[in-house]
Amino acid sequence: MIITDTAIILHGRKYSDTSKIIHAYTKNHGKISVIAKGVRSAKNTMGSSIEALRCSSITWYRYPNKDLHLLKSAEIAIPLHNLTSDYDRLMSAMGIIEIISGTQEPEEPNPSIFESAIQALMALNEFRCQESPYAITLLFLMQLAAIMGFAIHVQSCPITGELIQRKEGETVFSLDKGGVLSDGIINPSGETILLNSSAVGILQEMEHAQFETCSLHIPLQEQITLLNLFQRYFSYHSHKSYRWNTYPPGITTP
Repeated sequence: MIITDTAIILHGRKYSDTSKIIHAYTKNHGKISVIAKGVRSAKNTMGSSIEALRCSSITWYRYPNKDLHLLKSAEIAIPLHNLTSDYDRLMSAMGIIEIISGTQEPEEPNPSIFESAIQALMALNEFRCQESPYAITLLFLMQLAAIMGFAIHVQSCPITGELIQRKEGETVFSLDKGGVLSDGIINPSGETILLNSSAVGILQEMEHAQFETCSLHIPLQEQITLLNLFQRYFSYHSHKSYRWNTYPPGITTP
């Protein structure tokens, strides 16, 4: 069967002297792996369309009951050339594709996740959040959690329904309930994380933010705090340990 779909190229690796294996996240067919024969030769016509961080229209031969398919052709669908214009933007974009690679199962399509990822990459490409581009990556994580069925609630307590007011000191975030708890909750059950008032305020801003108009400025320390929160939150709700290797620009490990 021959299939054509729009894809975000996640990464690739060498296969023989002239070929590569490409991993991509497609809009209507989910995460796939294809072998691109001859693309490392001088006669290659696909160019950069199968490099990581490209959004391309790809056509492949799908083999039933196989994990690896055969790439027929590829061409750029949405230009994202600015993603590699500076280190911070590149690392933020790499974070998005690493998150997709880690959270999505092979050939399980979710067009909403695909569209969210494309919007995030386009926002980075258009120089949104210039002071802290990793804010786009964190916003993608927040939207991804909602699409996957465990949205984060930070405007009101998920137990009492009380509005959450920013305050001095620390606030309890419940991994189980998926949100910030009001002060009246004593000794909450399940796993919890303590967040400072700045982190809570940023999460509240993120809940209403959109990629195309995003102007979030998130200090580096809060980026680290929120990345740790999302890693633990996704691990808790997916029953799978997540620890992404692409950290906010400026640090080597959170």
